[in-house]
Amino acid sequence: MEVAARQVVLDGDAVRAWARGALTACRAARERIDAVNVFPVPDADTGSNVTLTVAGGAEAVAADRGDDGAMALLTAFARGAARSARGNSGIILSQWLVGLAAGLAQDEPPGAGGAAALVTGLERAAEAARGAVPDPQEGTVLTVAREVAAHARRGLGGAAGSPADVLAAATDAARADLARLSAGHDVLRAARVVDAGACALLVVLDALVHTLRTGGGALGEADLDLDWLPRATPDVVAGCGPAVGGAYEVMMLVRPTWPGADDLAGALQEVGDAVAVVDAGGSRHAHVHCDDPAAAIALVPHAAREQVVVRRVDEPAPAARGLVVLTASPGLSAWYATCGAVTLVGDDPGAEQVARAAVDTRAGRAVVVAAGVGATGGAPAGAPAGAPFDLLTTPGDGPAVVACLALVADAQLSPDAGRDALARLRSATPAGRGAVGHALAALLPQVPAAQGVTLVHGHGVDPAAARAAADGLAAAHPQLEVVVAGPAAGADWWVGVD
Repeated sequence: MEVAARQVVLDGDAVRAWARGALTACRAARERIDAVNVFPVPDADTGSNVTLTVAGGAEAVAADRGDDGAMALLTAFARGAARSARGNSGIILSQWLVGLAAGLAQDEPPGAGGAAALVTGLERAAEAARGAVPDPQEGTVLTVAREVAAHARRGLGGAAGSPADVLAAATDAARADLARLSAGHDVLRAARVVDAGACALLVVLDALVHTLRTGGGALGEADLDLDWLPRATPDVVAGCGPAVGGAYEVMMLVRPTWPGADDLAGALQEVGDAVAVVDAGGSRHAHVHCDDPAAAIALVPHAAREQVVVRRVDEPAPAARGLVVLTASPGLSAWYATCGAVTLVGDDPGAEQVARAAVDTRAGRAVVVAAGVGATGGAPAGAPAGAPFDLLTTPGDGPAVVACLALVADAQLSPDAGRDALARLRSATPAGRGAVGHALAALLPQVPAAQGVTLVHGHGVDPAAARAAADGLAAAHPQLEVVVAGPAAGADWWVGVD
Protein backbone atom coordinates (compact mmCIF):
# COMPACT_ATOMS: atom_id res chain seq x y z
CA MET A 1 0.00 0.00 0.00
CA GLU A 2 1.56 3.32 -1.06
CA VAL A 3 0.65 6.22 1.22
CA ALA A 4 1.34 8.82 -1.45
CA ALA A 5 -1.13 7.17 -3.81
CA ARG A 6 -4.03 7.45 -1.36
CA GLN A 7 -6.12 10.49 -0.56
CA VAL A 8 -7.77 9.02 2.53
CA VAL A 9 -5.91 9.30 5.82
CA LEU A 10 -6.40 5.67 6.87
CA ASP A 11 -7.60 2.64 4.98
CA GLY A 12 -8.67 -0.60 6.64
CA ASP A 13 -5.18 -2.10 6.75
CA ALA A 14 -3.82 1.07 8.30
CA VAL A 15 -6.53 1.14 11.00
CA ARG A 16 -5.66 -2.43 11.93
CA ALA A 17 -1.95 -1.62 11.97
CA TRP A 18 -2.52 1.45 14.15
CA ALA A 19 -4.66 -0.47 16.64
CA ARG A 20 -1.97 -3.12 17.02
CA GLY A 21 0.83 -0.55 17.06
CA ALA A 22 -0.86 1.65 19.64
CA LEU A 23 -1.24 -1.35 21.93
CA THR A 24 2.41 -2.30 21.47
CA ALA A 25 3.49 1.26 22.26
CA CYS A 26 1.25 1.57 25.32
CA ARG A 27 2.50 -1.71 26.73
CA ALA A 28 6.10 -0.59 26.29
CA ALA A 29 5.46 2.81 27.89
CA ARG A 30 3.12 1.61 30.66
CA GLU A 31 5.52 1.57 33.60
CA ARG A 32 7.02 4.98 32.88
CA ILE A 33 3.57 6.53 32.49
CA ASP A 34 2.33 4.87 35.69
CA ALA A 35 5.30 6.37 37.55
CA VAL A 36 4.20 9.98 36.92
CA ASN A 37 0.47 9.49 37.54
CA VAL A 38 -0.28 11.99 40.31
CA PHE A 39 -3.50 13.54 38.96
CA PRO A 40 -6.44 13.28 39.56
CA VAL A 41 -5.20 10.88 42.22
CA PRO A 42 -1.65 9.58 42.77
CA ASP A 43 -2.50 5.95 42.11
CA ALA A 44 0.16 5.12 39.51
CA ASP A 45 -2.16 3.38 37.07
CA THR A 46 -2.65 5.71 34.08
CA GLY A 47 -0.28 3.71 31.89
CA SER A 48 -1.97 0.46 32.88
CA ASN A 49 -5.47 1.86 32.39
CA VAL A 50 -4.69 3.30 28.98
CA THR A 51 -3.08 0.03 27.89
CA LEU A 52 -6.19 -1.94 28.87
CA THR A 53 -8.40 0.65 27.17
CA VAL A 54 -6.46 0.45 23.90
CA ALA A 55 -6.44 -3.34 24.19
CA GLY A 56 -10.24 -3.30 24.21
CA GLY A 57 -10.22 -1.20 21.05
CA ALA A 58 -7.67 -3.44 19.36
CA GLU A 59 -9.76 -6.51 20.20
CA ALA A 60 -12.82 -4.88 18.64
CA VAL A 61 -10.86 -4.18 15.46
CA ALA A 62 -9.53 -7.73 15.32
CA ALA A 63 -13.07 -9.09 15.66
CA ASP A 64 -14.43 -6.82 12.87
CA ARG A 65 -14.08 -8.19 9.31
CA GLY A 66 -13.99 -4.63 7.96
CA ASP A 67 -16.76 -5.19 5.42
CA ASP A 68 -18.18 -1.71 6.05
CA GLY A 69 -15.00 0.21 5.25
CA ALA A 70 -12.13 1.91 7.02
CA MET A 71 -14.19 4.52 8.86
CA ALA A 72 -16.47 1.85 10.32
CA LEU A 73 -13.37 -0.02 11.43
CA LEU A 74 -11.96 3.12 13.04
CA THR A 75 -15.30 3.61 14.79
CA ALA A 76 -15.08 0.02 16.06
CA PHE A 77 -11.63 0.82 17.47
CA ALA A 78 -13.02 3.86 19.28
CA ARG A 79 -16.13 2.13 20.59
CA GLY A 80 -14.20 -0.92 21.72
CA ALA A 81 -11.89 1.36 23.68
CA ALA A 82 -14.86 3.26 25.14
CA ARG A 83 -16.55 0.08 26.40
CA SER A 84 -13.26 -1.23 27.80
CA ALA A 85 -12.08 2.10 29.22
CA ARG A 86 -10.39 1.95 32.60
CA GLY A 87 -10.05 4.96 34.84
CA ASN A 88 -10.44 8.63 34.06
CA SER A 89 -7.49 8.49 31.67
CA GLY A 90 -8.98 5.61 29.70
CA ILE A 91 -12.34 7.36 29.45
CA ILE A 92 -10.70 10.52 28.07
CA LEU A 93 -8.49 8.67 25.56
CA SER A 94 -11.43 6.60 24.34
CA GLN A 95 -13.43 9.75 23.69
CA TRP A 96 -10.46 11.26 21.86
CA LEU A 97 -10.62 8.20 19.58
CA VAL A 98 -14.40 8.62 19.19
CA GLY A 99 -13.92 12.24 18.14
CA LEU A 100 -11.11 11.38 15.72
CA ALA A 101 -13.26 8.76 14.02
CA ALA A 102 -16.17 11.19 13.73
CA GLY A 103 -13.95 13.93 12.34
CA LEU A 104 -12.36 11.73 9.71
CA ALA A 105 -15.74 10.35 8.69
CA GLN A 106 -16.84 13.89 7.84
CA ASP A 107 -14.52 13.82 4.86
CA GLU A 108 -16.12 10.95 2.99
CA PRO A 109 -16.14 10.37 0.04
CA PRO A 110 -12.47 9.44 -0.12
CA GLY A 111 -11.48 12.19 -2.55
CA ALA A 112 -11.66 14.81 0.21
CA GLY A 113 -9.07 13.15 2.46
CA GLY A 114 -5.44 13.97 3.21
CA ALA A 115 -3.81 16.23 5.76
CA ALA A 116 -6.80 18.58 5.97
CA ALA A 117 -9.04 15.67 6.93
CA LEU A 118 -6.58 14.61 9.60
CA VAL A 119 -6.58 18.11 11.10
CA THR A 120 -10.37 18.09 11.23
CA GLY A 121 -10.20 14.73 12.97
CA LEU A 122 -7.67 15.98 15.53
CA GLU A 123 -9.84 19.00 16.30
CA ARG A 124 -12.92 16.85 16.79
CA ALA A 125 -10.87 14.47 18.94
CA ALA A 126 -9.73 17.29 21.23
CA GLU A 127 -13.30 18.56 21.58
CA ALA A 128 -14.63 15.08 22.37
CA ALA A 129 -11.94 14.47 24.99
CA ARG A 130 -12.74 17.76 26.71
CA GLY A 131 -16.44 16.95 26.62
CA ALA A 132 -15.80 13.66 28.44
CA VAL A 133 -15.44 15.39 31.82
CA PRO A 134 -17.72 17.99 33.42
CA ASP A 135 -14.74 19.78 35.03
CA PRO A 136 -11.94 19.91 32.42
CA GLN A 137 -8.52 20.79 33.83
CA GLU A 138 -5.92 22.82 31.94
CA GLY A 139 -2.38 21.51 31.92
CA THR A 140 -3.54 17.93 31.43
CA VAL A 141 -4.06 15.63 28.44
CA LEU A 142 -6.97 17.87 27.42
CA THR A 143 -4.63 20.81 26.86
CA VAL A 144 -2.13 18.67 24.97
CA ALA A 145 -4.86 17.27 22.70
CA ARG A 146 -5.94 20.82 21.87
CA GLU A 147 -2.33 21.88 21.24
CA VAL A 148 -1.69 18.96 18.88
CA ALA A 149 -4.74 19.95 16.84
CA ALA A 150 -3.70 23.62 16.85
CA HIS A 151 -0.14 22.81 15.72
CA ALA A 152 -1.54 20.59 12.96
CA ARG A 153 -3.89 23.35 11.79
CA ARG A 154 -0.97 25.81 11.62
CA GLY A 155 1.06 23.21 9.74
CA LEU A 156 -1.49 23.33 6.94
CA GLY A 157 -0.84 27.03 6.49
CA GLY A 158 2.70 26.51 5.23
CA ALA A 159 3.96 24.05 2.69
CA ALA A 160 1.38 21.37 3.29
CA GLY A 161 2.90 17.95 3.64
CA SER A 162 1.50 14.48 3.91
CA PRO A 163 -0.74 13.55 6.84
CA ALA A 164 2.27 11.81 8.41
CA ASP A 165 4.41 14.98 8.13
CA VAL A 166 1.69 17.22 9.56
CA LEU A 167 0.96 14.87 12.46
CA ALA A 168 4.63 14.23 13.24
CA ALA A 169 5.38 17.96 13.39
CA ALA A 170 2.33 18.66 15.56
CA THR A 171 3.13 15.81 17.95
CA ASP A 172 6.77 16.84 18.25
CA ALA A 173 5.78 20.43 18.97
CA ALA A 174 3.34 19.40 21.70
CA ARG A 175 5.92 17.05 23.20
CA ALA A 176 8.53 19.83 23.27
CA ASP A 177 6.05 22.00 25.15
CA LEU A 178 4.80 19.24 27.48
CA ALA A 179 6.68 20.40 30.57
CA ARG A 180 5.45 23.97 30.24
CA LEU A 181 1.87 22.89 29.59
CA SER A 182 1.86 20.51 32.57
CA ALA A 183 3.27 23.23 34.82
CA GLY A 184 0.03 25.11 34.23
CA HIS A 185 -1.69 22.68 36.59
CA ASP A 186 -1.13 23.22 40.32
CA VAL A 187 -0.82 19.54 41.26
CA LEU A 188 1.53 18.67 38.42
CA ARG A 189 3.65 21.75 39.03
CA ALA A 190 3.98 20.91 42.75
CA ALA A 191 4.98 17.32 41.97
CA ARG A 192 7.35 18.49 39.20
CA VAL A 193 6.03 15.94 36.73
CA VAL A 194 4.32 16.04 33.37
CA ASP A 195 0.76 14.81 32.96
CA ALA A 196 0.56 11.02 32.66
CA GLY A 197 -2.52 11.13 30.44
CA ALA A 198 -0.76 13.51 28.06
CA CYS A 199 2.19 11.11 27.85
CA ALA A 200 -0.20 8.30 26.95
CA LEU A 201 -1.85 10.34 24.20
CA LEU A 202 1.52 11.25 22.68
CA VAL A 203 2.53 7.57 22.67
CA VAL A 204 -0.68 6.69 20.80
CA LEU A 205 -0.02 9.54 18.34
CA ASP A 206 3.52 8.32 17.76
CA ALA A 207 2.08 4.95 16.80
CA LEU A 208 -0.24 6.70 14.34
CA VAL A 209 2.68 8.60 12.81
CA HIS A 210 4.48 5.30 12.28
CA THR A 211 1.38 3.82 10.64
CA LEU A 212 1.08 6.78 8.27
CA ARG A 213 4.77 6.86 7.42
CA THR A 214 5.02 3.14 6.68
CA GLY A 215 1.67 2.80 4.93
CA GLY A 216 0.34 0.43 7.57
CA GLY A 217 3.57 -1.33 8.46
CA ALA A 218 3.78 -3.27 11.70
CA LEU A 219 5.21 -1.41 14.70
CA GLY A 220 7.59 -3.32 16.93
CA GLU A 221 9.27 -2.24 20.14
CA ALA A 222 12.47 -1.64 18.17
CA ASP A 223 10.62 1.09 16.24
CA LEU A 224 9.71 2.96 19.41
CA ASP A 225 11.55 5.97 20.78
CA LEU A 226 10.46 6.28 24.41
CA ASP A 227 13.53 8.13 25.68
CA TRP A 228 11.48 11.33 25.95
CA LEU A 229 9.26 9.77 28.62
CA PRO A 230 10.20 10.77 32.17
CA ARG A 231 11.96 8.31 34.45
CA ALA A 232 10.35 8.87 37.82
CA THR A 233 11.07 6.96 41.03
CA PRO A 234 8.24 5.55 43.20
CA ASP A 235 8.61 8.35 45.74
CA VAL A 236 7.16 10.81 43.20
CA VAL A 237 3.70 9.24 43.48
CA ALA A 238 4.11 8.22 47.12
CA GLY A 239 4.86 11.81 48.12
CA CYS A 240 1.68 13.25 46.63
CA GLY A 241 -1.64 13.57 48.39
CA PRO A 242 -4.85 13.05 46.41
CA ALA A 243 -6.01 16.04 44.38
CA VAL A 244 -9.60 14.85 44.64
CA GLY A 245 -11.43 12.91 47.33
CA GLY A 246 -12.80 9.41 47.26
CA ALA A 247 -11.28 6.14 48.38
CA TYR A 248 -13.04 4.06 45.72
CA GLU A 249 -13.36 4.10 41.96
CA VAL A 250 -16.75 3.18 40.51
CA MET A 251 -17.22 2.51 36.80
CA MET A 252 -20.62 1.68 35.33
CA LEU A 253 -21.91 0.80 31.88
CA VAL A 254 -25.45 2.20 31.73
CA ARG A 255 -28.16 1.26 29.24
CA PRO A 256 -28.88 4.15 26.84
CA THR A 257 -32.65 3.68 27.20
CA TRP A 258 -32.57 4.86 30.81
CA PRO A 259 -34.12 8.37 30.87
CA GLY A 260 -31.71 9.62 33.55
CA ALA A 261 -28.54 8.97 31.54
CA ASP A 262 -28.24 12.59 30.38
CA ASP A 263 -28.26 13.85 33.97
CA LEU A 264 -25.94 11.22 35.42
CA ALA A 265 -22.76 13.32 35.32
CA GLY A 266 -24.34 16.01 37.49
CA ALA A 267 -25.70 13.43 39.91
CA LEU A 268 -22.31 11.76 40.26
CA GLN A 269 -20.69 15.11 41.03
CA GLU A 270 -22.91 15.24 44.10
CA VAL A 271 -21.35 12.03 45.49
CA GLY A 272 -17.75 12.18 44.27
CA ASP A 273 -15.00 13.59 42.05
CA ALA A 274 -13.12 12.72 38.84
CA VAL A 275 -16.50 12.31 37.15
CA ALA A 276 -16.87 11.32 33.51
CA VAL A 277 -19.92 10.07 31.61
CA VAL A 278 -19.42 9.29 27.92
CA ASP A 279 -20.92 7.44 24.98
CA ALA A 280 -19.59 3.92 24.68
CA GLY A 281 -21.07 2.65 21.46
CA GLY A 282 -24.71 2.48 22.48
CA SER A 283 -24.16 2.51 26.24
CA ARG A 284 -22.98 5.21 28.64
CA HIS A 285 -19.74 4.66 30.51
CA ALA A 286 -19.67 6.46 33.86
CA HIS A 287 -16.69 6.99 36.16
CA VAL A 288 -16.41 8.52 39.64
CA HIS A 289 -14.13 8.49 42.66
CA CYS A 290 -16.13 8.49 45.90
CA ASP A 291 -16.17 7.32 49.51
CA ASP A 292 -19.55 5.57 49.24
CA PRO A 293 -19.75 3.32 46.18
CA ALA A 294 -23.26 2.21 47.10
CA ALA A 295 -24.48 5.81 46.86
CA ALA A 296 -23.02 6.16 43.35
CA ILE A 297 -24.46 2.83 42.23
CA ALA A 298 -27.89 3.74 43.62
CA LEU A 299 -28.09 6.68 41.21
CA VAL A 300 -28.69 4.18 38.39
CA PRO A 301 -31.67 1.81 38.67
CA HIS A 302 -30.83 -1.87 38.81
CA ALA A 303 -32.42 -2.59 35.42
CA ALA A 304 -30.37 0.17 33.75
CA ARG A 305 -26.96 -1.20 34.81
CA GLU A 306 -25.05 -3.33 32.32
CA GLN A 307 -21.85 -3.51 34.36
CA VAL A 308 -20.60 -2.11 37.66
CA VAL A 309 -16.96 -2.29 38.78
CA VAL A 310 -15.74 -1.03 42.17
CA ARG A 311 -12.15 -0.99 43.35
CA ARG A 312 -9.92 0.91 45.74
CA VAL A 313 -8.25 4.00 44.34
CA ASP A 314 -5.03 3.08 46.13
CA GLU A 315 -5.25 -0.46 44.78
CA PRO A 316 -2.62 -2.92 45.99
CA ALA A 317 0.49 -3.48 43.93
CA PRO A 318 0.27 -6.34 41.45
CA ALA A 319 0.95 -9.70 43.07
CA ALA A 320 1.16 -13.33 41.99
CA ARG A 321 -2.61 -13.53 42.40
CA GLY A 322 -5.35 -10.94 42.40
CA LEU A 323 -8.81 -11.00 43.96
CA VAL A 324 -12.16 -10.56 42.21
CA VAL A 325 -15.56 -10.66 43.94
CA LEU A 326 -18.94 -11.05 42.25
CA THR A 327 -21.79 -9.78 44.41
CA ALA A 328 -25.38 -8.62 44.15
CA SER A 329 -24.88 -6.33 47.17
CA PRO A 330 -23.83 -2.74 46.38
CA GLY A 331 -23.59 -2.09 50.12
CA LEU A 332 -20.74 -4.57 50.45
CA SER A 333 -18.78 -3.34 47.44
CA ALA A 334 -16.66 -1.00 49.55
CA TRP A 335 -15.88 -3.79 52.03
CA TYR A 336 -14.76 -6.16 49.28
CA ALA A 337 -12.76 -3.41 47.55
CA THR A 338 -11.03 -2.61 50.85
CA CYS A 339 -9.83 -6.23 50.83
CA GLY A 340 -8.15 -5.39 47.53
CA ALA A 341 -10.77 -6.98 45.30
CA VAL A 342 -11.91 -5.79 41.91
CA THR A 343 -15.62 -6.04 42.68
CA LEU A 344 -18.35 -6.68 40.11
CA VAL A 345 -21.80 -5.70 41.36
CA GLY A 346 -24.72 -7.40 39.65
CA ASP A 347 -26.93 -10.47 39.55
CA ASP A 348 -25.17 -12.23 36.71
CA PRO A 349 -21.96 -10.68 35.38
CA GLY A 350 -20.97 -12.54 32.25
CA ALA A 351 -17.81 -14.54 31.69
CA GLU A 352 -16.35 -11.65 29.67
CA GLN A 353 -16.80 -9.26 32.59
CA VAL A 354 -15.21 -11.73 35.00
CA ALA A 355 -12.22 -12.22 32.72
CA ARG A 356 -11.85 -8.44 32.39
CA ALA A 357 -11.93 -8.04 36.18
CA ALA A 358 -9.24 -10.72 36.52
CA VAL A 359 -7.05 -8.73 34.12
CA ASP A 360 -7.78 -5.56 36.10
CA THR A 361 -6.09 -7.04 39.16
CA ARG A 362 -2.84 -6.75 37.15
CA ALA A 363 -1.79 -10.11 38.61
CA GLY A 364 -0.65 -13.19 36.79
CA ARG A 365 -3.79 -14.98 37.92
CA ALA A 366 -6.81 -14.16 40.06
CA VAL A 367 -9.09 -15.84 42.57
CA VAL A 368 -12.75 -15.13 41.84
CA VAL A 369 -15.18 -15.36 44.75
CA ALA A 370 -18.77 -15.60 43.50
CA ALA A 371 -21.08 -14.46 46.31
CA GLY A 372 -24.22 -16.34 45.35
CA VAL A 373 -24.38 -14.96 41.82
CA GLY A 374 -23.90 -16.64 38.46
CA ALA A 375 -21.47 -15.64 35.80
CA THR A 376 -18.76 -18.01 35.01
CA GLY A 377 -19.62 -19.10 31.53
CA GLY A 378 -21.87 -21.92 32.67
CA ALA A 379 -19.32 -23.47 35.03
CA PRO A 380 -20.75 -23.03 38.56
CA ALA A 381 -18.30 -25.49 40.11
CA GLY A 382 -15.14 -24.06 38.63
CA ALA A 383 -13.61 -21.65 36.16
CA PRO A 384 -14.00 -22.30 32.42
CA ALA A 385 -11.08 -24.12 30.85
CA GLY A 386 -8.24 -21.70 30.14
CA ALA A 387 -9.74 -18.89 32.24
CA PRO A 388 -7.18 -16.63 33.98
CA PHE A 389 -8.70 -17.29 37.40
CA ASP A 390 -9.60 -19.88 40.03
CA LEU A 391 -13.25 -19.84 41.08
CA LEU A 392 -14.72 -20.14 44.57
CA THR A 393 -18.52 -20.26 44.56
CA THR A 394 -20.46 -19.49 47.74
CA PRO A 395 -24.20 -19.48 48.49
CA GLY A 396 -24.19 -15.79 49.45
CA ASP A 397 -22.27 -12.81 50.76
CA GLY A 398 -21.74 -14.23 54.25
CA PRO A 399 -19.57 -17.14 53.08
CA ALA A 400 -17.95 -14.84 50.50
CA VAL A 401 -16.84 -12.47 53.26
CA VAL A 402 -15.32 -15.42 55.15
CA ALA A 403 -13.52 -16.60 51.99
CA CYS A 404 -12.11 -13.12 51.37
CA LEU A 405 -10.84 -12.86 54.95
CA ALA A 406 -9.05 -16.19 54.56
CA LEU A 407 -7.61 -15.24 51.20
CA VAL A 408 -6.17 -11.88 52.25
CA ALA A 409 -4.71 -13.47 55.38
CA ASP A 410 -2.76 -15.86 53.17
CA ALA A 411 0.48 -14.37 51.85
CA GLN A 412 0.10 -16.19 48.52
CA LEU A 413 -3.63 -15.50 48.16
CA SER A 414 -3.99 -19.20 47.50
CA PRO A 415 -7.47 -20.39 46.53
CA ASP A 416 -6.88 -23.34 48.88
CA ALA A 417 -6.95 -20.92 51.82
CA GLY A 418 -10.43 -19.84 50.79
CA ARG A 419 -11.59 -23.39 50.16
CA ASP A 420 -10.32 -24.54 53.55
CA ALA A 421 -12.16 -21.71 55.31
CA LEU A 422 -15.38 -22.54 53.49
CA ALA A 423 -15.00 -26.22 54.39
CA ARG A 424 -14.67 -25.32 58.09
CA LEU A 425 -17.44 -22.76 58.00
CA ARG A 426 -20.68 -23.29 59.91
CA SER A 427 -23.36 -20.61 59.64
CA ALA A 428 -26.89 -19.61 60.53
CA THR A 429 -29.39 -16.86 59.72
CA PRO A 430 -30.82 -15.72 63.07
CA ALA A 431 -34.34 -14.28 63.09
CA GLY A 432 -33.28 -11.11 64.91
CA ARG A 433 -30.52 -9.45 66.88
CA GLY A 434 -31.53 -11.22 70.05
CA ALA A 435 -31.07 -14.57 68.38
CA VAL A 436 -27.53 -13.86 67.14
CA GLY A 437 -25.90 -14.92 70.41
CA HIS A 438 -27.97 -18.09 70.59
CA ALA A 439 -27.04 -18.97 67.02
CA LEU A 440 -23.36 -18.51 67.78
CA ALA A 441 -23.63 -20.71 70.89
CA ALA A 442 -25.13 -23.45 68.72
CA LEU A 443 -22.48 -23.13 66.06
CA LEU A 444 -19.35 -23.13 68.22
CA PRO A 445 -19.49 -26.84 69.17
CA GLN A 446 -19.54 -27.65 65.44
CA VAL A 447 -16.16 -25.95 64.94
CA PRO A 448 -13.87 -27.12 67.77
CA ALA A 449 -10.90 -25.06 66.63
CA ALA A 450 -12.92 -21.92 65.87
CA GLN A 451 -10.86 -18.78 65.51
CA GLY A 452 -13.28 -16.21 64.16
CA VAL A 453 -16.87 -15.08 63.95
CA THR A 454 -18.23 -13.17 60.96
CA LEU A 455 -21.44 -11.18 61.29
CA VAL A 456 -23.07 -9.87 58.11
CA HIS A 457 -26.12 -7.64 58.38
CA GLY A 458 -28.77 -6.76 55.81
CA HIS A 459 -30.37 -3.49 54.76
CA GLY A 460 -33.01 -3.81 57.44
CA VAL A 461 -30.42 -3.44 60.21
CA ASP A 462 -29.00 -0.13 61.35
CA PRO A 463 -25.17 -0.22 61.11
CA ALA A 464 -24.91 0.93 64.74
CA ALA A 465 -27.07 -2.01 65.82
CA ALA A 466 -24.88 -4.37 63.82
CA ARG A 467 -21.77 -2.95 65.46
CA ALA A 468 -23.35 -3.31 68.89
CA ALA A 469 -24.22 -6.94 68.16
CA ALA A 470 -20.64 -7.60 67.07
CA ASP A 471 -19.29 -5.93 70.21
CA GLY A 472 -21.57 -8.12 72.30
CA LEU A 473 -20.24 -11.26 70.60
CA ALA A 474 -16.65 -10.11 71.12
CA ALA A 475 -17.29 -9.46 74.82
CA ALA A 476 -18.93 -12.84 75.31
CA HIS A 477 -16.20 -14.71 73.39
CA PRO A 478 -12.92 -12.78 73.79
CA GLN A 479 -10.94 -15.69 72.34
CA LEU A 480 -12.58 -15.16 68.93
CA GLU A 481 -11.94 -12.46 66.35
CA VAL A 482 -15.26 -10.87 65.37
CA VAL A 483 -15.71 -9.20 61.98
CA VAL A 484 -18.86 -7.30 60.98
CA ALA A 485 -19.78 -6.35 57.40
CA GLY A 486 -22.82 -5.08 55.52
CA PRO A 487 -25.33 -4.19 54.33
CA ALA A 488 -25.84 -7.27 52.20
CA ALA A 489 -28.81 -8.28 50.10
CA GLY A 490 -30.99 -10.93 51.70
CA ALA A 491 -31.50 -11.79 55.34
CA ASP A 492 -31.10 -9.18 58.10
CA TRP A 493 -28.60 -11.33 59.98
CA TRP A 494 -26.04 -13.97 59.06
CA VAL A 495 -23.47 -15.36 61.47
CA GLY A 496 -20.63 -17.70 60.55
CA VAL A 497 -17.92 -19.47 62.51
CA ASP A 498 -14.66 -20.83 61.12
